[in-house]
Amino acid sequence: MYPPAHFQEHDIKQLHALVKQFPLATILVPDVRNSLNNLCHIPILFDETRNVFIAHVAKHNPLAQLNTKSVKLLFNGDNCYLSPSYSNNKTLPSWLYSSVQVIANVDIIKSNDEKDKIMRQLTSHFEQGFTPMWTIDDVPKEHRKAMYQQLAFIELTPTNWQGNFKLSQNKPLDVRAAIKHNLTLINKHTIAALL
Repeated sequence: MYPPAHFQEHDIKQLHALVKQFPLATILVPDVRNSLNNLCHIPILFDETRNVFIAHVAKHNPLAQLNTKSVKLLFNGDNCYLSPSYSNNKTLPSWLYSSVQVIANVDIIKSNDEKDKIMRQLTSHFEQGFTPMWTIDDVPKEHRKAMYQQLAFIELTPTNWQGNFKLSQNKPLDVRAAIKHNLTLINKHTIAALL
């Protein structure tokens, strides 16, 4: 079994938290011309209340052609090299990471009202912390309509979540505590918090 059971993360709250903190998804899009996938990198917002991801892409993006199809979304959290010195020489050199894979069904949005609603939700979320905060209303209505014609608005409904958190879970608690302490010392707070 890969990944090993001790590196699999099943806590849906942990998976949602990683997606929220690291919203840039790598999306595997089937390519009929060869056996490999196309990749799209798209910031995506997960709306927990509706259990749906929302996004927009350029209308020529291959994802915009996959209405009703399934795609795989990959989200990567923080990662870092693990030196044996961080574990009092009780581990081999390794790499720590966290990732989430989601299989989701694609729904291309046609309604202009829904497109506007998605744009407003995305911008209000991603604009948090910016001063001044930009809003879609800063763009004149006619320009917005023209802009929306160049975009595909997408909802992706998850059908399967899978977490892979390789964080030395197979090591004794004292070794994990040493790793966490040393990661904190080098400002790897995000990954240390997961240990």
